Amino acid sequence: MIDPDSIIKAITPHTKAIVPTQLNGRVADMGRILDIAQEYGLQIYEDSAQALGAKYKDQCAGSFGLGGCISFYPAKTLGCFGDGGIVLTNDDNIYNAVKLMRDHGREEDGNVSIWGFNSRLDNLQAAILDFFFQNYDKAVNRRRSAADLYHEELQDINELNLPPATNSNNDHFDIFQNYEVEAERRDELKEYLSSKGVGTLIQWGGKAVHEFRDLGFNQSLPFTEKIMRNSLMLPLNMTVTDDEIKYICKCVRDFYND
Repeated sequence: MIDPDSIIKAITPHTKAIVPTQLNGRVADMGRILDIAQEYGLQIYEDSAQALGAKYKDQCAGSFGLGGCISFYPAKTLGCFGDGGIVLTNDDNIYNAVKLMRDHGREEDGNVSIWGFNSRLDNLQAAILDFFFQNYDKAVNRRRSAADLYHEELQDINELNLPPATNSNNDHFDIFQNYEVEAERRDELKEYLSSKGVGTLIQWGGKAVHEFRDLGFNQSLPFTEKIMRNSLMLPLNMTVTDDEIKYICKCVRDFYND
């Protein structure tokens, strides 16, 4: 998660806003971030793409700042069969601007007043989301249960750094969009698990955004790069069973005990 201390170090006279990412279904330390924003006169916009239903001190991701976004991409905890998403805001100006932007900048009377996009959620995707949303609480509970089982089975492996357990901090309610660990010898572990029939995922091919040099970046961020080189997603979805999770954990344990 975004480090509040690092936010303070990064603020310059040109800074206008803080954009925390609520990653893998967990909410950042929004209490401190709100304090920093107030102290320095900054706005907050949340990337809550992976965090529908996640909470910090009983407040939902996407509702802390002027605006937040949630993704409905098929891989998300609530996903449709194509692209989709929502913007959350209580600000009338943002609401009106986004409403125009999603539909070519077109007003209700048909006049096009700003440059926009074709980003409307079609009826079919909306119906799919409505169907899945009816059981969303059950889906979140199952993900949290699966995460608990992973934690129980893997917590004593020194070579792994696990996400926080579900009840480790009462300020946080995590929905576990993903179960991502930091693992020593990550690439070897991934290959070993594959040989045992276990699929895993390395986000973005193991690169952070600033490492895509064709985009014009030249920064060096050693801590971020270390995390990206060690991070691995283990299977967590609505079809994986407890027995399969125990098998996955046995394979992980066998790898590090060799």
